[in-house]
Amino acid sequence: MTIRPRTAPLLFLLLTATACAGGAGTGPTAAAPPVADVQAAPEPIDLLLDHFHIESIVVPRGRAFTRQAALLIGDLSDSEIERLVSAVQTGFEAGRLRDDVAAFMLRAAPDGYVQQIARWVESGASADVDLQASAYEPPVPLEEWLDTYTEEPPSAERVRLVARWSEARQEGTFFLLLEQALDEASHEVWAALRSNAPAFDSLSGDALFARLTQSSMAAVVTALHAHEPISDDLMRASTLEYESEAGQWYVETYQIAVAEAVRAAGVRVAETLRGSAPQ
Repeated sequence: MTIRPRTAPLLFLLLTATACAGGAGTGPTAAAPPVADVQAAPEPIDLLLDHFHIESIVVPRGRAFTRQAALLIGDLSDSEIERLVSAVQTGFEAGRLRDDVAAFMLRAAPDGYVQQIARWVESGASADVDLQASAYEPPVPLEEWLDTYTEEPPSAERVRLVARWSEARQEGTFFLLLEQALDEASHEVWAALRSNAPAFDSLSGDALFARLTQSSMAAVVTALHAHEPISDDLMRASTLEYESEAGQWYVETYQIAVAEAVRAAGVRVAETLRGSAPQ
């Protein structure tokens, strides 16, 4: 049985939709190494966050959110834009977002899960896939590669394998979860600045599944392009790691944690704006 954290209705629906588709001690007389040479080993939760490149999510999020909220509201004055920029700088501070994601995952983690996952994240097949993909620079950009895709497409077996790997990582779901979380956070800000702001209306029904399908297909195509040199055997081994009970907990909980961290950041921004409103 897969252990799932408690989620908001939208997050649970999105996840359900996708699911359907110790070192030796130092002796007492040993000389201590110079302080500059001592590097603390990363905590297991940091290995989990870094494996999914959390910095690429949290570092640019504040600036992107400012633009999104401003475009959504549409008629901000210069003073309101200044207040918004200042509130977002604090509310979406990258370190705070990362800490919120880590705290959520640690609260939700069954005993031993974080340590178990950290082992294969650090030295398993998925670690090798990430290392090779990070070192690989495709000879042509994705858009150009797509132009020739139908002329020399990957084999059907390769497409199925990469699609299974992408589905195990629930990549399409993650992009949609993040998109919806940012939209909801933007509506929080809108409501803080405008009493007549409409309520957030999450995707549902056919629109939700159509968007999920689109997002999932885009994720598979992107993975095919970015992982061309990685062997089938290694991709298959990585897929099995993600498909394990602990692996699915990791994928789902990380995604929900990021979405919740974004929503919480939106609430912080909205509260700051309400508190700094001109009297």
